[in-house]
Amino acid sequence: MKFFVVDAFTDKAFSGNPAGVVLLENTESLSKEIMQKIAQEVRFSETAFVKQKSENEFLILYFTPVSEIDLCGHATIASFKVLQHLGIAKEEQIYKVHTRVGVIDVSIEKEIILMEQAEPSIGDELETEDILEISQLLGISIEEIGDEKVIIKPRVISTGLWDLIIPVKSKQILFSLSPDYEGISDYCKLHNIVSFHVFTLDEVNAFANCRDFAPLYGIPEEAATGTANGALIYYLSKLGIVEAEKTYEIIQGESMGRPSNIFAKVHLKDNIYKAYVGGSAKIIIEGNLML
Repeated sequence: MKFFVVDAFTDKAFSGNPAGVVLLENTESLSKEIMQKIAQEVRFSETAFVKQKSENEFLILYFTPVSEIDLCGHATIASFKVLQHLGIAKEEQIYKVHTRVGVIDVSIEKEIILMEQAEPSIGDELETEDILEISQLLGISIEEIGDEKVIIKPRVISTGLWDLIIPVKSKQILFSLSPDYEGISDYCKLHNIVSFHVFTLDEVNAFANCRDFAPLYGIPEEAATGTANGALIYYLSKLGIVEAEKTYEIIQGESMGRPSNIFAKVHLKDNIYKAYVGGSAKIIIEGNLML
């Protein structure tokens, strides 16, 4: 079976967020136990297992090195770069992807692969005590959380996965974070969330800059996080900070030396505003799994 290594949310090799992509032919199958072992062996933050169901429909399963997850943005972008490379997926077409959170749309628009996020949900407002604990887990003061121009508070948001969206007041603060990975892992497990997604609007080269920490799932920090940025853009739209139907660029991964360029927007579909996230991708390895 075919195996690829793809850098997602970038058009340059060794940038963005790498993902493994395993393409299963109709006659090929793997148990979830073997999928988990492959993901553990290759050690990317996520590995996607893709199987075509029909001309315009695909099934994708996602595994981190330690567990299966419901959805992964950058691994979806990577998967469709592979499908485009093989001539299976083409530009200006909408494809249906079956995931554990339901069926989502994915399209290829010029050089950008754009994926629909799941129906959004917003968690309850956090108490001051919670925000203080979050600031301590990030190694900053509670006064450094928020924004200098608009009122934004940390909030748990889902557009497929539950992420804690955390604003900080400057890019300097963002890059000075000293995360307590064990403490963040415990917090995420207790509150049933995937990651701490920390962002700032203090960015001159894009709309926002961000960092994402998901140690509970074996990912201390991730260079690009599609689902979490979908949650971010949806949250900011609810606050009136971003406009619907307008695409915004978000930078992630600079602190890791793997800069990623993520494009996100909120789009009205079937009378529901949903987040859409996309970007480019670069295939760097193509081969076969010898199983």
